[in-house]
Formats: sequence, C-alpha cells, structure tokens
Amino acid sequence: RRASGVVRRLLDFSRQGERIRASADLNEVVNDVIALTRHLIHTNSVILTIDLDDTLPWVSIDHNQMKQVLLNLIHNALQAMPNGGALGVVTRATGDGGVEVAISDTGSGIADDVLPRIFDPFYTTKAVGEGTGLGLSIVHKIVKGHGGSIHVRTAVGQGTTFTVSLPVEPRVPRVLDKAA
Repeated sequence: RRASGVVRRLLDFSRQGERIRASADLNEVVNDVIALTRHLIHTNSVILTIDLDDTLPWVSIDHNQMKQVLLNLIHNALQAMPNGGALGVVTRATGDGGVEVAISDTGSGIADDVLPRIFDPFYTTKAVGEGTGLGLSIVHKIVKGHGGSIHVRTAVGQGTTFTVSLPVEPRVPRVLDKAA
C-alpha cells in the first residue's frame, strides 16, 4: 500500500494534464481544509487561530489542488509540533494585486542547512517509512502552476510560516449589449 501511494503521488507530481480552474473564494477553500483537519488539530493539542480577510478578491484556481496545498502545509505544521502548540491561518490581499494565505506554526522550525532543499522532490528529514519527500515539492509545483509563489520564514525552535501568494483573477470588462 505504501509503495502504491508513493507511485500515485509521483504520477500526480509529474502529470502534465489539463487543470480545472474556476473563479473561487480562497477563504472558502481554507474553511474546507480547516473542516477536514479540525479534529486532528484538536487531538494534537494545537490551538488554532484563523484570520480570514472577508474582502479578499477571488482567484482562478483548481479547488482540489489548492486544498492539497493547504492540507500538506497544515499536516507539516502539525508534525512540527508533536507536543502541541499554535497554528495560525491567515488570508489577506497584497498591495500588488494578489492574495496570500499564510500557515504558521510554533514548532521546531527548519534548520539552515535543510532550508535550501525543502522543495526538492524526494528530500525528507523524516524517518524511513514516515515521509516520501514529495509533499512540499508538489505544493511548490501546484503554486507555481497557478502563477503564484511560496515563501518560508523560519527560526529553529520558534516555528515556521509558509506564505502562498496567488494572483487575483483578472477582471474582464463587462460589455453591455446595445441590442438588448
């Protein structure tokens, strides 16, 4: 089963198929993912703080792929806090016409020697049998495929924040039909 799962994720990672994008409220995607992970967050003694900008402009995204991005980032945050901690999820509009979602934790942080490789496929710091090293590389690929970027801010022993930036859906001018 584990080998099958690794192969499936590898195929998903390398697949060049057509993506299904639609105009979406990023806050709705965040709320869907929080609903999926709320029990896990609670059972791991993690305090969840959510701050969603209700004026956030919509983005053109593949809803399922963006859920996968957020699920990966939240699961990694929880794994960095095995004894509990705080998890923050924030959405906001950026000054350059985009939107951001930031996932922060008060976990172990990422060591300086590891940081340059975190998005490399198959790179993992987890024990054998606990990780494939595909999670963050898939996250990176999905975000880049959406025309966005992902940044990390971390301090060992203090925690990590991953910030996903996405462009806002371009507004198409509304043309009035004069025949109507």
